[in-house]
Amino acid sequence: MCTALTVKTKDGYHLFGRNMDLSYSFNQAVTLVPRNYEYRDRVTGTMKKNKYAIIGMASVIDEYPAFADAMNEKGLGCAGLNFPGYSYLEEKTVSGKINLAPYDLILWILSNFETVDEVKKELPNVELIAVPINEKTPLPTLHWIAADKNGKSIVIEKTKERFAVYENPIGVLTNSPTFDWHLTNLNEYIKTTPIQPESTKWGEKELKPLGVGGGTNGLGGGFSGVDRFVRIAYLKSRCAETEDLETGISQFYHMLNNVAMPKGSVMADGLQDTTLYTSCMCQEKGIYYYTTYNSYGIMAIDMNKEELDAKEIKRFDYIEKLQMMEQN
Repeated sequence: MCTALTVKTKDGYHLFGRNMDLSYSFNQAVTLVPRNYEYRDRVTGTMKKNKYAIIGMASVIDEYPAFADAMNEKGLGCAGLNFPGYSYLEEKTVSGKINLAPYDLILWILSNFETVDEVKKELPNVELIAVPINEKTPLPTLHWIAADKNGKSIVIEKTKERFAVYENPIGVLTNSPTFDWHLTNLNEYIKTTPIQPESTKWGEKELKPLGVGGGTNGLGGGFSGVDRFVRIAYLKSRCAETEDLETGISQFYHMLNNVAMPKGSVMADGLQDTTLYTSCMCQEKGIYYYTTYNSYGIMAIDMNKEELDAKEIKRFDYIEKLQMMEQN
């Protein structure tokens, strides 16, 4: 499943990240790909190099960095979220197009561009092709959110009907159905408000709110993509304004915690979906923050403290041990 979020702080920092909701580990770890790293394009068989250094959560398969979410040194971020029942890939390459496998899209975007506007300009030349990384790795079913430090965001979806690029005016994303459907569905929640409703009368009966939070009655509380989209969109509209980076990071995690999946809350095919990790990237500073299901402390990795012209990929330990501060 998964939920993605963008936030801007009052002091000008842009935050981008996501919950990764999955029933299994995919050998993920924060991964730094240096500039000019050479990798093989699985569709064309040619060798390619990335222009910009990239940091994000990835698995490395046959020396290929398969990113789930990441940002580059210019502050452009991108994440892939599950899109079951709607994702569609071409079986054969399309002449005249930049043919990419679905797991290639994040790497291609972050290797080559600095802003969302640059990405939008080039996406009409792209086609997504059903070529796996290797015979052991199934093809993902994804759609994508990209965001830059100018505050712009888009959603990219490939369905059987079309290759769509949507402006993202609310800066969030979850899963199926399509993004335009989610935006229309938000109209059903026009009366949702943080303000406590006043008492009223129905005939002779006086009605009073039962405790606080009455203005949010009807807000979806489930873990479906639809409910999480509405909930995170509401939280973004009401809770995202923070004074500075530190409080922004804290609020970012509080918002995504509200749509996170504890173990046992969601079962699919006999497996438990859980929020494996939550990422938060400061796009101006190049710092990748993350928490994991068991750690709960926030880890931070600053890409600018590393050698961005190194020859090899660098992987950082994935912390799963509970981080606890003892006060006595």
